[in-house]
Amino acid sequence: MKAKSFIFTCAAAVAVLAGCSKWTQPQNLDFHHKTPEQENPQEYAEYLKGLRTFKQSEHPVMIVTMKGTESYPSCQNVHIMAMPDSADYVCVNLDGGLHEVIAAEIAQVREKKGTKVLCHIDYEKVYEGWCLEEDRRTEEGKPAGTAEDATAFFAEGAKAQLEKCTRYGFHGVMVSYATSAGTEVLTAAQNAFMGEIKSYLAQNSGLEFIFRGSARNVNDTEFLGTCKFVVIIAGEEKKLSLLPGRILGRTSTVSDRVVMELTVPTTAEPDQKGVSPADGAQWVLDEAENTGFTPKGLCVSNAYDDYYHKDRAFKNVLDAINILNSGK
Repeated sequence: MKAKSFIFTCAAAVAVLAGCSKWTQPQNLDFHHKTPEQENPQEYAEYLKGLRTFKQSEHPVMIVTMKGTESYPSCQNVHIMAMPDSADYVCVNLDGGLHEVIAAEIAQVREKKGTKVLCHIDYEKVYEGWCLEEDRRTEEGKPAGTAEDATAFFAEGAKAQLEKCTRYGFHGVMVSYATSAGTEVLTAAQNAFMGEIKSYLAQNSGLEFIFRGSARNVNDTEFLGTCKFVVIIAGEEKKLSLLPGRILGRTSTVSDRVVMELTVPTTAEPDQKGVSPADGAQWVLDEAENTGFTPKGLCVSNAYDDYYHKDRAFKNVLDAINILNSGK
């Protein structure tokens, strides 16, 4: 009797579950966030067309810098395509290589948004290697490196960085030289470094050339004069209008193409250092009639940090772009 009762109870339970199957059956939920392109392809295509047209027009320039990585891009702020749409240039600072996913975005961002991607070519990185070599010579009781040694070392250092420009298909270079020659050895170092870049650009005439740093200390003024923009590093300086004369020199041939480089706050250092991008953008507009130099726009050296702004992604950069293009 107990067995029959048990069977009946199980059967009843199965019947109840069967009756409820329509509302207990698991359903797949779609948590995928649709992009503007997925939501409205036609409207997004028109937006991109307008964006490309805008970048071909005369307007204040915005350059943003980001870090390149060899690792798989797990964060949005290491994606070139994630940088602000209205940025004219994205400069990628490489310590090593560039992951193939990010490298593929160099052509993609140019095709879709009209954004040009630059490879950061940095004298300082080669100089750090030279200093290590000098320390080694001292430890081994050898004499310091000669001008000939510096010529070979800095030429090879420049070539190694330029090779990445070719390998990944960058649209140009931002050449950073933020020091001075001073000695015979360092003069040879600068000449070798700049000479390799000059030769490389002559062989790749379609590439953009932007100079960053101490323009007045560059020996080859003719080569310097071929740059599209000269980027002045403002740092924590508050009086921006004093910098062009100090950095470029009174008779500079590139004073008509000044771009001021500023920073944005970071999570570790939430206070703005120096002039904010928004105030810098207003400075560009206010100094438009300056007879000593011509401000052409802004560069934000750590734009990737602005992606995680608490209010919205790239708030500081986007505010500056809006001011630059307001014309007021």
